[in-house]
Amino acid sequence: MSEKEEIRERELSTGLVIAGAYADKLRRTLFAQLRDLVKENKEFAREVARASGEINRLIYVILVDKLKADKGDVVRIRVKYSVEDWKIKWHYDTLRLEYFKRVPDDEVMKVVAETIKEKLPEIQAQYAAAPTAEEAEAILKGEKEEFVIEEKKPEAEEVKPPAVEKPPAPAAAKPEIALEEIVKEAAPIGETMEGGLVFEIKNERGENIGIASVEPRGEVYVAEAVILPKPGEAYKIYVKLSGKPDEYRDQPNKLVEELSKATPVKITADEARRILQAKMESLT
Repeated sequence: MSEKEEIRERELSTGLVIAGAYADKLRRTLFAQLRDLVKENKEFAREVARASGEINRLIYVILVDKLKADKGDVVRIRVKYSVEDWKIKWHYDTLRLEYFKRVPDDEVMKVVAETIKEKLPEIQAQYAAAPTAEEAEAILKGEKEEFVIEEKKPEAEEVKPPAVEKPPAPAAAKPEIALEEIVKEAAPIGETMEGGLVFEIKNERGENIGIASVEPRGEVYVAEAVILPKPGEAYKIYVKLSGKPDEYRDQPNKLVEELSKATPVKITADEARRILQAKMESLT
């Protein structure tokens, strides 16, 4: 490993992910970013497993113990780190956690700061030593899960009438948001049980800002997307498409073009969380 490679600061972002899957997404992302170093030094896989365990434990305390998160809540985690002498150092002062539930951002960040102050030394001591090579392999493959967020069940079942689809907001209520300046990239991430496709939506910096699905509706196909361009702001996009799913799989920019021409409707963070959860759960 060159000195330049060591001191280069990196950033890890999970993108939008349900809370129940954050640990696996963070670990896989970290391993993917450091794959070349693992190839250079097989023992470094143990350090990747140790470092992912350290930060995942901290985030587990924040989400479960502090924020009382459900596994279906949507989160996005960003943090910077560096590698020095084959050791991963998290820059915890850069840790940003977006939590899409009815919790103000300042309250979430207050919990982040409190947990780092109260729990970080204990967690760093717990993960001071790297696991064995065998344990590291199991952890990185997702065969050994330490941070499983359970789904909370309601105290009593309440029978509710079927939800009625609300009509689109009137033209006068359109938010003034330029989608062509925000939606810059679409990347397919999987197929749905109904035969549709699901895409990650990214901005000009390559950051994940939403999810879009391409689904059949009778003899035509439609795209439904939810984007969160910045914390506390969410929009829904619904548009009838001119092509079929395979066209958008092969040419994701075509989906970007069609979404950019649609009219976005502002929605609440709670509604955005519900739609994102449904789309992630629809993946086969």
